[in-house]
Formats: sequence, C-alpha cells, structure tokens
Amino acid sequence: MKLTVALLLLASASADKTTFLRRADTVTRSLAITGCPGETDFTVTFDKHCDYNNLRDQVYSTKTAACPSTVTNDALMINLLAVPDLDAAKAKVTDLCRTAYANTDENFAFADITKKGTQFDNEYYSGGTYFNYEIQTDDGENELKKDAARIGRVFQDEAQRKVVDLPYYLNSFDPDQDECDINAAYCCWVQDRQAGDNNGNCNTPYESQCIDRDPGDNTNFCYTDHSRSSPASHVDGGYSIFGDVKGNKENIEGSVHCHGFAWAQDDTDVSAIYKGNNLFFVSLYDHMYQRGYVRNAPGEPMCGCAENMAVVTRADCTEIAAAERFTFDYTGGQFSGVLAKVRDLNFNACQGANNRNNDLEAYYERLVNEGKQTQENLNTLRETLVGTAAGKCNQAIVDFLGTKGITRETAGAIAAGGEAMIGAMPMEGEAIDPIYAEEEATSTQNTPGAEMPKVPTTDSGTDTIQGGATVVVEELPEKDDEIEIEVTLEEEDESSLSEEGGPCEIDENCVTGKCLGSQVCGKAKGNDKGDDWDKNEGNGASKPVREPVIGVGVADNKGNGKDRSSSTIWE
Repeated sequence: MKLTVALLLLASASADKTTFLRRADTVTRSLAITGCPGETDFTVTFDKHCDYNNLRDQVYSTKTAACPSTVTNDALMINLLAVPDLDAAKAKVTDLCRTAYANTDENFAFADITKKGTQFDNEYYSGGTYFNYEIQTDDGENELKKDAARIGRVFQDEAQRKVVDLPYYLNSFDPDQDECDINAAYCCWVQDRQAGDNNGNCNTPYESQCIDRDPGDNTNFCYTDHSRSSPASHVDGGYSIFGDVKGNKENIEGSVHCHGFAWAQDDTDVSAIYKGNNLFFVSLYDHMYQRGYVRNAPGEPMCGCAENMAVVTRADCTEIAAAERFTFDYTGGQFSGVLAKVRDLNFNACQGANNRNNDLEAYYERLVNEGKQTQENLNTLRETLVGTAAGKCNQAIVDFLGTKGITRETAGAIAAGGEAMIGAMPMEGEAIDPIYAEEEATSTQNTPGAEMPKVPTTDSGTDTIQGGATVVVEELPEKDDEIEIEVTLEEEDESSLSEEGGPCEIDENCVTGKCLGSQVCGKAKGNDKGDDWDKNEGNGASKPVREPVIGVGVADNKGNGKDRSSSTIWE
C-alpha cells in the first residue's frame, strides 16, 4: 500500500501537477488537510450577498470530521483558490462575484420599463413626454395612475426581483456617454401634477387647482450651466442664475424638489449592482407615479449624472437593501458561480454620515468613510451639492461667474486700480467684462472694443450723435398705458403644411393642427389618443414653466407672471 501511494505521488509530480499542485500560482495543497473540501467536486448555495466572507463561510460549513480542526476557514479558501495569501483570495472572490452577476438570467432591461422606445425615454429624462406635460382634467382624462399604470406593475415585479441596468445610452441622462464620473445621480422636479397624495400642492378640481402647482420644496437652486447637458436641454451653451447676489438673497426661485442616489466604486457592491433599480424607483415610481412630481428646470435635464445637473444646495437620497441567492460550483479545481435569484429589494432612505439621513451628500460621505468611495469624488460632488448654510448658493454663483470672466469690483478697488475679493461678497460694485475692459484700456491699438464708442447723452431727453444731428427719443408710456400694435400676418400657404405622419416643429406646421413631441404630425385634435407615445396634446392647462434669465440675471423659476427677474446680479 505504501508503494502504491508513492507511485501515485510521483506520477502527479512528473505529469502536469493537477492532483495536488495548482499551476496558476504554483501553490501546493498540503497533504496535511486531506479530507477537507476540494478533494472532490462540490456545490454551495447561500442567501447572502456575494463577497469573500460569505462564500468562505459557506464553503467551510461543508467541512466534515475528516478535515483537521486546525485548518482555518481562510487557509482552506487560500488553498482552494490557489492563491498565495489572503489579499489575493479576496481579490479572486471579487472576480468570481463579478462573473456571477454577469452570468445571471435575473436581469431586466431598462428599456423594457416603459416599452415606448429610446426616444420616449430620452425625452422623459429631459423633462418631456405626456408623463411630464399632461394634467388631469376634471372629467378624469389624463389620469396619471392610468396613463402610467405599467410603472406600478414594474415596481411590484421586476424592480424588486431583477437586476436593472442604468441607462447610460440615454444622452439626456448621460450626455457624454461615458458613465457617471463620480458614481452619483439625481433628479430635480419643478411641478406637481397629481392631487390627493399628500405631496406637493396640486389639488382638485384639477383644471383650476392643479395648474403650475409645486412639489415639496427641499432644496435651493443656485445656477445651471447649459453646456453640461446640451443633449437634454437642447441648448448649446449659456447659463441660468437663480440667485440675488446683490441683495444677498437666496431661495428666490420657488419650490424645487431634488432626490438622488450614489454607488460604490466596487462594481459588485449592492449599491452599484442595483443602481438602475434605484433610478427607476426615484425617477419613475416614487416621484412621478406616486407623488406626481414632473418637469425639469429650464436648461437642465430632469434627471442625470451629478456632474451634468444644476448646482443646488442638497438632494434627498435612496439606498437599496438586497436579499439574494448565489450558487457556486467547485469543479475540476475551479470555482464558478451565478446569481441564482434576487429574492427581494427594499428601497430605503439613505443612512448618512453623522446621523444626517436622507441626504445624498451625507450618504456619499458615509461611502468614503467605509472605503467605498474617494475623498476626491466627494469634493467634486460638493461642487454640485454646495450645502445648505447661508451664503453657500450665492457664493457658488460668484465662483461660477468668475470662471466665465465675470468678476465684481468695489468702487474703491476700481478707483485704486485693484480688485476686491470675490469671497467677501461686497454689496456695492459692478460686473466687469475683463476682455472688453482690456480693449477699452488699449484703444490706441484699434481693438474691437475701441471701435465701440460710448453713446453721448444729454439731460434733455435726447441722444446726440456725431455730425450735429439730433435724434428725439420719445418717452415710453406709463406702465398702465395701453399700447396699440398693428400686426399683419401673412396667410400661410396650406400646401406647405404636413399631413398626419409628416414632419413638423409646431402645431401650425400640421394640417391636423397637432405636432407631437417626436416632431411628427399626429391625428387631428379631438381624435382618440390611440397608441401614440407622445400624448402631449394638452388640455389648455399647461403653461411654460419656470423660465429663468439666461446669462447674467436672477429669476423666479415660475414663468407664471410672478417673475422676480433683475437685469443684473450686482451693480
């Protein structure tokens, strides 16, 4: 018998080392642990998240009395994985878990949530489609719970039982198509379209009490840089300012509600695996379907990666708890695994650092504290979520305008030829365009600025121009005077109008009088809605919403006659 064993060992050593030696890392499985798991193939299943500790403990639980009690769980895993040390074993299991998620059949495509196509989904996250535009009528048409009934069904089933992908392919959500830079995203809504849900101030009767109504206000808008999200806003550049730096006032924009989520750098972390589920819950189910929160602020997407969103003070936050089942096979000296089932997902308010819960920035700080995110990424997030302390929003505006070459100088600093500190935020000063100022100062060089002489004025209500001619400036009527303006409209050539299904930009381009959001002429107004995905024919209730001042200015975001805009941020 001893001779037989010796011959077997010799054959193993002289062949390809497949019995007791693992070729990958030349780690020898000691004969001292003969009888332990691994001598024969085995399978383990566990109802926990996939990570090193859970797989290790489940494998170790299969150990029989034949395996020496001196063999530790870590030593067994190092031997089975054929790696040199514990760190390598943990890294190997992370790779195995990544593959287990990739191999699963328990997934659900984000595109299958609405089943209305990429164009619809893209416009939804830009703030469009009938999900956002329509308001219920008093006779029950355009009821959100009916029009978006599929959202409720998906929540009850796939959203809590499958892995949903994050739709990076939607350029409204991710304009650069390069995934979210810091693993954070959020939405901001400016209207409430649903009554009776204890959220927002939409009420009944709908046609008089749900026009341009507000969501619950949980943040302050600071500014929007339109270049961040051109594919979503359809605006190539410029910016909108929602603040009053001159008056040292904030929160002047009206009610806005922002809510988001974030995820770890490890793509096998629960927060990363189910980030698509989280986007569905936050953007489609919890806020649109449940609360009726809709519409984007002008110049920004309704939802997107954090780096593409408007700069605000804060956002609420949702995190996910997952109950999963994994199966791992050990065959031929190798592990392979699969996510066998998503047993349940729970969507909870984020638990943040320093007991600051339901707060996206605080949750991200917790990820940093747990080693799941970096301080550098947190600092970047804080450039978009600037904080709720007084003055934070206006300071963010001043800092942003500084990057555009717009600075503020006090009168004394101008007289002395110097600049005041932006951070001091003096209440007196003026906006200076440094490029024009330089051109004006170097007028002898005949620069473009020098070619724009100042207009001479007098105190007599006239502007004088070179050559002695005088232009009389008629006084404008008082604010309450009526101005009669005669407008002649050319009769439109009906032959140039598009039939149903033809191209259009506005309703007037269509014979049917109805241009869909897809820029295709729809059925004549008054017809049945059919299966058209764009149902934004309106009911006479919708109004332009929350138009800010583009460029340098401050504005209420209402757009309903309550404009608080000013021509300057400071003087």
